[in-house]
Amino acid sequence: MSRFTSPDFLRQAGDNHVRAEPPPLVNLTRADITRLRSFHLKGKDHFEVDREFAARADRIVPGFVDLVLGERAFLQRAVRHLVADLGITQFLQVGAGLPAPGDPHEIVRETTSEGRVVYATSDPVVLTHHLALIRDGRTTTALKAELGRPEGLLEDREVQDFLDLDRPVGLLLTGVVSHTPDAAAAARSIAALRDRLAPGSHMVLSHYCRPDPVRYRKDALRAEQLQELFLGDLGHGHWRSEEEISAFFDGWEAVPPGLLQTQKWRTMPVAPPVYGSYQMPHRNRRLIIGGVGRI
Repeated sequence: MSRFTSPDFLRQAGDNHVRAEPPPLVNLTRADITRLRSFHLKGKDHFEVDREFAARADRIVPGFVDLVLGERAFLQRAVRHLVADLGITQFLQVGAGLPAPGDPHEIVRETTSEGRVVYATSDPVVLTHHLALIRDGRTTTALKAELGRPEGLLEDREVQDFLDLDRPVGLLLTGVVSHTPDAAAAARSIAALRDRLAPGSHMVLSHYCRPDPVRYRKDALRAEQLQELFLGDLGHGHWRSEEEISAFFDGWEAVPPGLLQTQKWRTMPVAPPVYGSYQMPHRNRRLIIGGVGRI
């Protein structure tokens, strides 16, 4: 970079020519779930500590990347269904990860030019990346918020200015509830958001699953080992039973085909390759489930 070239985070961003904040300091002594996903999604925002963690996860569950890609494809198929089949054009993703190809706003744009997506995250690094990519301020925005504090999320002035909360919203909760230690608190947060959303709103939720140890002993053991690794190294990451996960859908009407392995939710052909067409190998399908609910 020459002395006359500004680094990316200092360049003018968007039509309002607002300078983005410098990225916050990054902790390189501990793996990070958002960087881990970036690694598995072929992104560039990861470090050696994240790659080492990914290798350990893969030793416990060969092909751990299947879970990341399978969850991602489920989200893409669900968003496409909500837009193309149900006419929902505004979305709120809580617990957004680092930007990557195939993010929800790209799926929305495949069908409509009227879509709007809010990315909410408690991670300052993720927030900085999303804000740096905002160009027109009309189709996407990003803000600091978290699932554990739902009372202020939909009351946030920026959210209210960006989304019409009197119309249906697609609430996207993939890859976030698994990392909430208190299941009861997560359920209360989801219920609080549900009660504030307009009729016709939908929730897309996926979660790491601990299969029935009687029927699937080996899968249940691998789930327990992964949870031990995640809790030990990251401090979060829970593999819950299907019954525990279904409780997050209390008060929501299940959208067919219901809560099941993410791979089985409106599966698409592998060709032509489009966002959502990825198909998980059979080896890890029981370790993550998802579904869509509506009010």
